[in-house]
Amino acid sequence: MKSVKGKVILIRLVSVLLMAFMVAMTLSGVVFADSALDPKQFDNVGIAGDAQSSVTKVIGAIITIARVIGTGVAVIMLIVLAIKYISAAPSEKAEIKKTVTIYVVGAVVLFSASALLGIVQNFAENNIGK
Repeated sequence: MKSVKGKVILIRLVSVLLMAFMVAMTLSGVVFADSALDPKQFDNVGIAGDAQSSVTKVIGAIITIARVIGTGVAVIMLIVLAIKYISAAPSEKAEIKKTVTIYVVGAVVLFSASALLGIVQNFAENNIGK
């Protein structure tokens, strides 16, 4: 009996740590190192027209919406799976664990894609949308 309780506690601990990690990754931003270059020296290089800046704003808004929706779906799925796991009978928990494994892989891909979209958005705003 003690080993079963220990496994349950370990699973709960890992689940809480995984949720905390995902929340931290969602809320963290991309940080760039400070450079010795003067950022104002490039102010007059490649000044964009009104059309280009408006396209950049629209694409930035679309990327932001995609990131928010993806993160929201991932968090809602995590909550639903946690409720299913807590309320499931012992015979059903094995099937839910398989689903959780698939969810973790999907969440890693989703958050990686979200981070990549953030990098693309920052690059576009800093280099194209001037």
